[in-house]
Amino acid sequence: MTKTICLALAVACPALSTTPSAHAQWSDDPTVNLAIADRSGEQVQTKIAPTVDGGAYVSWFDNATGGYDVYLQRLDADGIEQWAHNGVLVADRSFSSTQDYGLSIDATGNALLAFRDTRTGSTQITAALVTPDGVLAWGTPGVQLTTGGAFVAAPKITGTTDGHIVVAWTNNSDTRLQKLDATGAPQWTPGVTISDTGGGSFSASDLHESNNGSVIVSMVLGFGGRLYAQRVSATGSFVWDSSPINIFNNGNLQFGNFPTFVTDGSGGAVFAWYTSSPLQCSVQHILADGTEQFPHNGVVTSTLNSQFRTGPGVAYNPTTAEVFVSWIETNTLQSRHGVYAQKVSSDGTRQWTDTGRVIVPVGDREQTQARTLAFNDGAMVFWVETQSFGNQRVRATRLDSAGNNAWPEGIIDPSSILASKSRLAASLSANNEALLAWRDGRNDAGDIYGQNLHGDGSMGTGSLGDFDGDGDVDLFDFEQFAPCQTGPGGSAAPPCDVFDFNADNDVDFADFSHFQRAFTP
Repeated sequence: MTKTICLALAVACPALSTTPSAHAQWSDDPTVNLAIADRSGEQVQTKIAPTVDGGAYVSWFDNATGGYDVYLQRLDADGIEQWAHNGVLVADRSFSSTQDYGLSIDATGNALLAFRDTRTGSTQITAALVTPDGVLAWGTPGVQLTTGGAFVAAPKITGTTDGHIVVAWTNNSDTRLQKLDATGAPQWTPGVTISDTGGGSFSASDLHESNNGSVIVSMVLGFGGRLYAQRVSATGSFVWDSSPINIFNNGNLQFGNFPTFVTDGSGGAVFAWYTSSPLQCSVQHILADGTEQFPHNGVVTSTLNSQFRTGPGVAYNPTTAEVFVSWIETNTLQSRHGVYAQKVSSDGTRQWTDTGRVIVPVGDREQTQARTLAFNDGAMVFWVETQSFGNQRVRATRLDSAGNNAWPEGIIDPSSILASKSRLAASLSANNEALLAWRDGRNDAGDIYGQNLHGDGSMGTGSLGDFDGDGDVDLFDFEQFAPCQTGPGGSAAPPCDVFDFNADNDVDFADFSHFQRAFTP
């Protein structure tokens, strides 16, 4: 019977192993989650870089032995660790505090890291390439990009479409960039320097690939100034004129804030930021040629002047050219907090009313760390809610294109266990599910925990594909898959919707590949 179904689907049957996996994987229990790094002491500042197989690289700083060492782990689509628990040591450092760093992935699936490094006796910038097998391809020292006594900080790294790697960092009052080949050899001599012609300082803020081997780098002028960006070609020349683009000039960033951005898939980028006076969030879309898609200074996410807003998290849907953004809404005293969201059309028009979609009304509980992922025709939004000091939970919602709740529950908790939580990271996997990671204080000074979240709001690997609801995905469920097929563009009605792994409302070949991974006879 099973072979007949597989032949009808023109796919390979899943292996009918009766030996259960002994490895931890994505949990379906919000009080458990997946422990990624739980050594003694403090593990902090996690980042996620999705891989093409549906898994991800997860990085963090580990202070178990002091120094905030750089560690990395690779998870498969089921959340199973591909390397030893607590990850691979990338750099044994000797810092007493942390700064931002970079994690990305190259064109062939290797992990890329850029970080401050003390192993040579002074603070320098180092890049490392780690293969899917956990091998440090550029050796234990990595590639040191700086020498001497310059002030260096906040490195970022990205793979490029031509198979190379670019690193950006703050170097005294400039932003510097260097391109590396797959062996770690520098390609730009002596590198690219972006300076402020007015004598100010440009601090590197974020870096992502563009098209044709180019990259986009964003910079903050001063320490709480304005936001700038430049596109740098594969040969190291400036694409957007000789000076960086001024993203906005109607105020200043909050002191010490360094906004991130997302790419639009066509060589451009989408930016979100908040100004300090007034506390207001805005978004801007810069096209590949450097022109502004929205009016200069961007589009404010809300016109409600009686409240403030901070900490925007932005996402972009390349199919519809729509921007999704969530943020923390507060009263003017910043003593009460809520979570709001907005959709901005391709021409810069606010879609979810001029004051945004209220997810959590402004109230007594503190809300922080808003994150946004574009999902199907809408968005997923994540944040951290404080119930009392040191007692926080991770919350989530999914909104459709109109801003309506896509889940019956409205809001769910990917992590409901009350403990301190910080540095929430969110990415969309190649399997169209959300991947989360954060620092969690449930055990000690801080561990790294993670959680997946499917499009229907379920977690773990067992609920989707479980046609009969008996808690596993077995042979009986497998035999129901073929009758439930709708083909692309169909409608997966209950109970067949349990096979809609990628939440696109049909049951097709893409869902069957996910079903094979979930199969646990």
